[in-house]
Amino acid sequence: MSTTEDTSAIDEKKHEETTTSITSADFKNFIINYLLSIIFTIGITIFVIGTFGLYTTKVAQANILPDNIELAPYTIKDRVVKDIEININIIKPLFFSKDENILLQKSTFNSQEYLDSFNKNFLCYLKKSADPNSGLFANAPLFFSSVYDNLVAKNFLAINTIFYYLSYLPESVIMLLYGLFGIFIWIGLYFFNVCISIFYHIINIPQLFRNLDDKTNKWESIEQISFLRFVKLLLFFFIWIPIGTLSAFITPTFFTLYGLIAPLFANYKITNTNNNKDYNVFNFLKDTFVYKKLFFFILVTLSLISNGIKYLGSYYSVAIIFAIIFSFFMGLYTNTQPNNNEFILVKSINEIIQAPISSSNKNLVEICKSIPMNDTKMDKIRNEGTFRKPTFGSGSGNIEIPQLKGGKNVKNVKNITDFKKYNITWT
Repeated sequence: MSTTEDTSAIDEKKHEETTTSITSADFKNFIINYLLSIIFTIGITIFVIGTFGLYTTKVAQANILPDNIELAPYTIKDRVVKDIEININIIKPLFFSKDENILLQKSTFNSQEYLDSFNKNFLCYLKKSADPNSGLFANAPLFFSSVYDNLVAKNFLAINTIFYYLSYLPESVIMLLYGLFGIFIWIGLYFFNVCISIFYHIINIPQLFRNLDDKTNKWESIEQISFLRFVKLLLFFFIWIPIGTLSAFITPTFFTLYGLIAPLFANYKITNTNNNKDYNVFNFLKDTFVYKKLFFFILVTLSLISNGIKYLGSYYSVAIIFAIIFSFFMGLYTNTQPNNNEFILVKSINEIIQAPISSSNKNLVEICKSIPMNDTKMDKIRNEGTFRKPTFGSGSGNIEIPQLKGGKNVKNVKNITDFKKYNITWT
């Protein structure tokens, strides 16, 4: 009799636990949190922000960001990049499949076009404004031009370095890491900008004491600068120190954002097709949602399990597991194979490399109007080098060409499209 009663009590307890598990399921919070995780965590954080990070890794491989202060657009020495093919939209049949039977697209970024686009940049405006004949405050644009040139170049160097090494990771992992932990990169870049901003604002102080050289009508050379100039000292202590201090601590935020956003303006072409169309970051973002479907479903599934356990309890969690297994055998967790000729099938992915840079004193380009300054070394480079004609897209405007004196006469100017060679004396 006792045994029968004990068994009955155990059965009743199990029934109560099962009933409690079913009735205590919080469907409202489950649906709300599940949808929020899909929209914000997976959709925006990983698939939008993460894709921006992935795109930046492709730009870093292309090496089109001007990260050398000695080259264009900061000087007239051209930054010549050997454009390479970069793998994008890499599709594996299964998420954990080996590196075989992989579909991908080959892309190239036009480095020269991106470089020439800086002609409308604020850096060029500062150089144009740094005319030694423009009055008492002409030293301001000269000073800020030198400071901001260095800040932009160093930011691009940091972006190129960080994101190039990130590109060694699989595309989905890059999206996941940058989406969830990219803020640490942003914070690190900000403090990096604070340090270099203070540094370059200090070491460029001599620019505020330059004078006009009446003989050449240019800024005097660095060797001629003197700090013992009464008017310059008054301006320095009462105007430039307050303004420079504000600039040193305000601009790091701007240059951090600028360094992160600038790569997203690069365009690319798909090389393994006859289509000569330009693609941008928004095309890349759209393709990510299409060709990373498997990755999306995996993240959605993990969120489903997590929220199911938290809000629905073990009873419904078992049902979710069975639904996932059923979906797997129905082929939901596979990548859709594209049916267009823009993709190629490869057995393995090539080693990640960064496009090489070549620079020479013979290859010159005038992206921004040069600041007139006494500089024997640069004058020699001007006279001996060959200038290429910058290419600007529609609506980008034309670069202001400085006047030329002397040199050889050039005939049939209308037929010259790519290169011009002069013996040049600049004024």
